[in-house]
Amino acid sequence: MRVIGLMSGTSADGVDAALVELQGAPPFLRWRLLQHTFVPYPPELRAELFACFQPAQGTVDRLCALNVALGEFFAEAALRCMNDAQLDADAVDLIGSHGQTLWHIPGRATLQLGEASVIAERTGVPVVSNFRARDIAAGGQGAPLVAYVDVLLLSHPTLARTALNVGGIANFTYLPPTTSNEQPFAFDSGPGNVLIDAAVQRLTKGAWLFDRGGSISASAQPDLVLLEELLQHPYFRQPPPKTTGRELFGTALVDEIWQKALQRGLSGERVVATLTLLTARTIAEAHHRFLPRLPKQVLVSGGGVRNATLMRWLAELLAPAEVLPTDAVGLPAAAKEAIAFAVLAYETWHGRPGNLPSATGARRAVILGQITPASQRARRLASSQLTEAVNPDTVHIDCLPTPALVAVINAEDQKVAQAVAEQSEAIARAIDAIAERMRAGGRLVYVGAGTSGRLGVLDASEIPPTFNMPPERVIGLIAGGDAALRRALEGAEDDASQGEADVEALHIGARDCVFGISASGSTPYVLAALKAARQRGALTVGLTCNPETPLHQVASIVIAPLVGPEVITGSTRMKSGTATKLVLNTISTGVMIRLGKTFGNLMVDVQPTNAKLRRRAVRIVAAACGVREDEASVLLERCGGETKVAIVSHLAQCSPERARRVLEAHEGSVRRALHALTGRDPCEA
Repeated sequence: MRVIGLMSGTSADGVDAALVELQGAPPFLRWRLLQHTFVPYPPELRAELFACFQPAQGTVDRLCALNVALGEFFAEAALRCMNDAQLDADAVDLIGSHGQTLWHIPGRATLQLGEASVIAERTGVPVVSNFRARDIAAGGQGAPLVAYVDVLLLSHPTLARTALNVGGIANFTYLPPTTSNEQPFAFDSGPGNVLIDAAVQRLTKGAWLFDRGGSISASAQPDLVLLEELLQHPYFRQPPPKTTGRELFGTALVDEIWQKALQRGLSGERVVATLTLLTARTIAEAHHRFLPRLPKQVLVSGGGVRNATLMRWLAELLAPAEVLPTDAVGLPAAAKEAIAFAVLAYETWHGRPGNLPSATGARRAVILGQITPASQRARRLASSQLTEAVNPDTVHIDCLPTPALVAVINAEDQKVAQAVAEQSEAIARAIDAIAERMRAGGRLVYVGAGTSGRLGVLDASEIPPTFNMPPERVIGLIAGGDAALRRALEGAEDDASQGEADVEALHIGARDCVFGISASGSTPYVLAALKAARQRGALTVGLTCNPETPLHQVASIVIAPLVGPEVITGSTRMKSGTATKLVLNTISTGVMIRLGKTFGNLMVDVQPTNAKLRRRAVRIVAAACGVREDEASVLLERCGGETKVAIVSHLAQCSPERARRVLEAHEGSVRRALHALTGRDPCEA
């Protein structure tokens, strides 16, 4: 995929846009920077932004308008990046926009502006945004999120490193050697450039926005008394996980420092030098205070890399660690944060978590952000055959070493469970509707072709031995008949007349359910079977892995887990097949539970027709009744080998004959029979 990452940090000087080509999945993620473009904020937008940083001035009307204005500007930055790369929007698959942080309350709330809908509408590209909110919802600080990407891109097999970003706020990720048992973690050490930049703007009356090359701080001596006073701020001693921003280290603090400096006769240059040393000292002291050991390398990114004075002081304070820009290891320092949000968007798009709980303090790893589709692409998506599309993450799978190949397939498979989970409501509706008809004597008939048909037949064949359901009550039909179970019969799936004939042969009626399975949603055999069943008044349920298919038009309930393009293009035996198996297992098991075929999670309808099943029946009765297996064996023998009768007879303290009659009166449900006999609801026990 080609993904643009958009980033504007605490310094709020403009937007970095990084166009990144991404392939594979962690830990074998491959990336290549195609273009980096920086677009500075125009003076009027930056002035409004800084006004809204102040709570008293950031009124709701101003924030509302600023959100849209920033969205327009972020979109412009993305379009400029495309133009610089000589690409149009159709060549870009996704945008990841961090937005501009206006306020951050660690662990409680966070606000990034830059309306994603505007970006999507202007560029025609889907957008992932609002990354931090989900980590906070999971109990985290909401930052630093780049730690996840640091681990992916900058970890070393034998060297301990820190990935230090000196933006407005300084944060770093501790990266132990990948061969060690140590865990990476990250936190904000305190101010990066935010205080330095504000002091420089005061000193130069806005002529300079930052200390160019560190020349101002190099021209004066820091005031050590003021420095020691600033180092007493409680944030610096607070242990990680922690994060901060302008709410602690913003304009108000600079105003206070500036006034103190004037009262003591300090020059503006000395204030800038002192604040630069403050940044270096807090970064270095955080390394010494909170890390298990000093790293061998400190890899620096962000605007601070351009401040030679800051870099020199960092090298002195962190010695013997080697202080290097990330460019030295192949990751452009100026583009790193934007690259990171391209990677995080890529992970979100593929349904994978993007936070590092050891960095943010979250209870668990979570999928970050919100996806805003682009309208044109959304329409194309709805009409496309996802199962037949080319998967951009596996186009070079034949070039991968075997461990990486396995990892890529596994990463694709992990999307299946989430896609099925998103269909939970439809699956539940199907379970209840099928159970209602089967309770009235109806049948469940699976209809499919190829892999879909085989999976339907498999599920149908497993229900009788598992739940003692008569085989004529759950039936599997496959295009081409039983011969198609062992070998592919080309053309069978296209035979619509046979689908209709197979339904007719079963004399389908209003109490039955015909369950059509078609990964594509357009298999003629399945569609014809569903149409015929619908005409006969049966419940029709459809299972597909594509959106808006012909199957949607003929099924009363549609289950559509969108697992995306297959690992091998069009091979629906893979992700689509896995999704089908998960759905069928859930539905048939759920229906059997609703029909009283279980007691708790015990298969109480087992019929002990052989030695293995007799042993299983003994174990089930022992578990359900809380007795020893020898007692359960005697109990079963007294009840004619009937598992349910034995359980009800023992728990309700009644004769086997009475237990049998009450079970028959309550459709074989152990719980309902016990309720009738004891007056107690076993579910409340």
